[in-house]
Amino acid sequence: MADPILEKLRGMTWHYGDKDPVALSALEARIFSAAQKRQLLTYSDLARGITFHLSTLREPQRTIDVTEWQDLDRAIIGDFLGFISLRSYEKNGFLASALIVSKADGSPSEGFYTLLRELGLISGGKTDKAMYLWADHVARAHTWASKSSRTT
Repeated sequence: MADPILEKLRGMTWHYGDKDPVALSALEARIFSAAQKRQLLTYSDLARGITFHLSTLREPQRTIDVTEWQDLDRAIIGDFLGFISLRSYEKNGFLASALIVSKADGSPSEGFYTLLRELGLISGGKTDKAMYLWADHVARAHTWASKSSRTT
């Protein structure tokens, strides 16, 4: 029987996330490291110092200034996190992007909740159900990482 969440993830279009394997690997390694420590990771700590090589951008090399996020930076990171979540869900049954949170309040950005809505898991934003799903995927990621030596 097909998994409807996996089918929706596979059907999504990735504008950036599957276009730079070096950046993808670096992001996945940072997420895996946080998961192994049973921690969460801020968006800034995730992106800091990574140069993205994306031929579709006006300037194909982009390093995010984590002190002054721009809309394009959010779009790039969001797309990579969606693609990483496809890979982690496909292989291990969790959305890896659940581990990435805002330094302001320690919760995921609206992009995570948008992903949950697109997957048909919630109908609104930060509802009780959304918070439960977030906590569930964090726990799944931590459990998986504690038993694994490989990235997503």
